[in-house]
Amino acid sequence: MRRLRKCVCVWISMVILLSGFAALAFAAGPYHGNIQSRIYHNSSCRYYACKRCTAVFATAEAARAAGYRACKVCGG
Repeated sequence: MRRLRKCVCVWISMVILLSGFAALAFAAGPYHGNIQSRIYHNSSCRYYACKRCTAVFATAEAARAAGYRACKVCGG
């Protein structure tokens, strides 16, 4: 019983740790820029998949260097 409890605790710890890494990877994903408004969005933004979001950037710095500003909803 003690061994089972230890295995469950290790498993829960790994799930929590891996879910944190997944959230970081999701947040750090590519950015989409709206070519008309010159605003860029991160992958968690509700405007990320807009029709005019055809510019794709690997980083927020790349989007800013291209003349885009961060979205006020998601912070870019």
